[in-house]
Amino acid sequence: MIIPPLLLPFFILFILLPFSLLFVLSTPKVFQITFGLSYEESLLLFTLIVLGSFINIPLYRKRGRFVVGTYSFFGVIYQVVERRDLVIAVNLGGCIIPSILAIKLLFEIPIEAFLITFTVCTAVIYSFAKPIPNVGIAVPMFIPPMVSSLMSYLTVVSMNLPLFIVPKLAFSAGVLSALVGADILHLKDIEKIGSGVVSIGGAGTFDGIFLTGVFAVIFSLLLI
Repeated sequence: MIIPPLLLPFFILFILLPFSLLFVLSTPKVFQITFGLSYEESLLLFTLIVLGSFINIPLYRKRGRFVVGTYSFFGVIYQVVERRDLVIAVNLGGCIIPSILAIKLLFEIPIEAFLITFTVCTAVIYSFAKPIPNVGIAVPMFIPPMVSSLMSYLTVVSMNLPLFIVPKLAFSAGVLSALVGADILHLKDIEKIGSGVVSIGGAGTFDGIFLTGVFAVIFSLLLI
């Protein structure tokens, strides 16, 4: 979506700020419900994720695209063609910590229910994820959490499982399906992004992987 420059301040004021406020206020509550933590423990966990969002851990480097650079020297303009490397990294707060939390929940939910939900969510997210040059792998924001929460609810109901596991299933399946469907399965398309650093979970706290987990829990609570 392209925001006209004149509308950008209104977009930030009426869309981004309320969304960010809702996210910050609701995340500790999500941790309390999903992991059985106290408010203080949930707030500490959220703080660690925020701080971790500033840390990218490089995994490997590969040859990127040829880039044409334009330079000026005493009024003489010339171009230099160079091949810049593409660095694949993983974000601590946006990927590693949420993934650890999601894996922890696998010991609290039936593995059959997880595999069904995870497989469907991964397929849907993969179909919507697209590599965007100089940006990364993009997915429409609310599709992953909506799919994971709905599939979690339907799986639990169809398998006659207790409804209290729906938020746990939604978080674990949402986070891991976003990681696999949007990022890992699209590593083959990574060269289409260009050059520079491509970080999995690179938007940190506001990355799709972590957002999927949080909003999947919120949406699942509306269903039950």
